[in-house]
Amino acid sequence: MLLKNARALLARRRPDAPGDRQRPGAAWRTPARFAGIAVTTTVLLAVGANAASAASAHFVPEATQVGWDGAEATVSFQEVDVALKGTTTVSVKLTASVSAFCVKGESTIDVHASATGLLATEHPIKDGTVAGVAKFPIVVKIPHDPGYVCLLRNRSITAFLEDFRTGATLVHHQD
Repeated sequence: MLLKNARALLARRRPDAPGDRQRPGAAWRTPARFAGIAVTTTVLLAVGANAASAASAHFVPEATQVGWDGAEATVSFQEVDVALKGTTTVSVKLTASVSAFCVKGESTIDVHASATGLLATEHPIKDGTVAGVAKFPIVVKIPHDPGYVCLLRNRSITAFLEDFRTGATLVHHQD
């Protein structure tokens, strides 16, 4: 709300613009205008300070677990050294890829397919640590013509985690 009000104050048209019948610059230099500039500057500096204090926050790779049963993905994670209070928003993007070998008589096909899911949720910050589990449906359909029998050759999962407030990221890949 504070930023919105400051932006509205700063975005107003300059009163001494051509066509205005005031002393040039008089209404432009009002105490409210200077207060709006001061508030905006303070907020921007505070946001920068929060980002700097959150710079040491990071996800723990060893605490990240990714599972996928072909229908539902589960990603558990832990972020440490979070210097913020309250809650934070963590985004989890998971891409599941499969490759299959399909056979029909003498004909064979190599098929590759993937699907991606995304979930962003709020998590509480407790003693500088954020822990959470993200579960969401993700199904990879192997496209092939009817009559082919397909065998799964390989599957891989890549999870990308990002904390929107601290800027911490982690990419976790497993075959």
